[in-house]
Amino acid sequence: MDGTDSTIGGPGPGDPDWEAWADAVLEGTDFDPELGKAMARDAVRVNEGDLARSTFYDRYHEVVQDEFGVDRRPADDLVEPSETGDDHDSTDAPLPHVPDTGATDEEPENRTRRTVLKTMAGTAAAAAALPGCLSADGPGSAFVGDSEDAIAASQTSEDPSDVQLGMVIDLERCHGALDCMEACKRENNTAVGVHWNYVFRYAEDGEGKADRYMPRPCQHCSRPTCTYVCPTEARHKRESDGIVLTDYDQCVGCRYCQVSCPYGVNFFGWGEPSDPDGFDYAREDKNGDRVAGNPPGGVMGKCTFCVQRQDSGDPNLEGTTACAEACPWNTISFGNLNDPEDDPQQHLKEKEGSHTFHLLESVGNDPSIIYVGFEPSINAESGESTATTFDELGFVDYRREVLDDRTPKRKVGNETETDSHD
Repeated sequence: MDGTDSTIGGPGPGDPDWEAWADAVLEGTDFDPELGKAMARDAVRVNEGDLARSTFYDRYHEVVQDEFGVDRRPADDLVEPSETGDDHDSTDAPLPHVPDTGATDEEPENRTRRTVLKTMAGTAAAAAALPGCLSADGPGSAFVGDSEDAIAASQTSEDPSDVQLGMVIDLERCHGALDCMEACKRENNTAVGVHWNYVFRYAEDGEGKADRYMPRPCQHCSRPTCTYVCPTEARHKRESDGIVLTDYDQCVGCRYCQVSCPYGVNFFGWGEPSDPDGFDYAREDKNGDRVAGNPPGGVMGKCTFCVQRQDSGDPNLEGTTACAEACPWNTISFGNLNDPEDDPQQHLKEKEGSHTFHLLESVGNDPSIIYVGFEPSINAESGESTATTFDELGFVDYRREVLDDRTPKRKVGNETETDSHD
């Protein structure tokens, strides 16, 4: 696929364009871009089996400590399980480069989140600017098989009580109406131009019209490289249900998670939320971490599988996501991938014999999203859409308008204005 609006993911380590892309993403942060790139490369090697997790941890421990003042990166054989019963340590220990926000003799350290980065010079949405290569015919070809193969490949356990939340997204049913994108923005109060669930519109070579569609939320990987590189453990995977989340109070905005993710799902908060009070749910999850809804300025955000619903205690909301609920064609089935009675496996049984795939299976992240249908080929191109357009919904498409001048935009009232990052 080509063009700034048709990229399914940013280029990954090893791609000829990756170095320049990563430089653009990391430019303007207060942290070492070379360290971020080196860690991203080695995170991929960990999942490919070329580097032990403990070796990865040891290799960067001292330099991460020097750069950030802490190193909370998980290492399977080095880190003991949290006493809380989950894998995320939401300690209030001081974080790197965070200005003192009220230290006293009684409370010398009152610093739990870094403020907005000092320099934000024109690299908004840089991840979307360069082509990815998530095609069955290109490097990193995807898992392919039928529905039974997909069930076997996606289950983390044969015990349904071992929960791995995930999705089946049926491309044979997707009509490109963007209901899922609209519902996600409304539910999570994301900023203008930020689409945690992005629907790609494309045509295969010779078809002429963009009459194929592919929703792409965060893949909530079982082996998420983004968590390997996060120095503060802000980006973490919940052991209780497999959701990959960002603790907004622990994120320091280094953007290392962004360059280590092969799927292009991360968004940096270039300013404070357009509507700070527009999120209608609790922001804290069941562990007390602030992970739900739109992130504050200077912090990374992405799809959360509507964690606010999963932890709500409301049986009408638990086990649902806004995107799945909004789709009139039942394109998205959400639930426990390990439970044969839950929606994802039930949908795969209904589509017995259909082609299925995971995005970028070969990178080893083990996505928790299974697609039914055929993956875009390397020759697929964006084209004129036959379905609902971004303009019809009043969306700012970050892959078109924002990238035109590399300047983030935010909504003020009913107008869209350019953000200043001086």
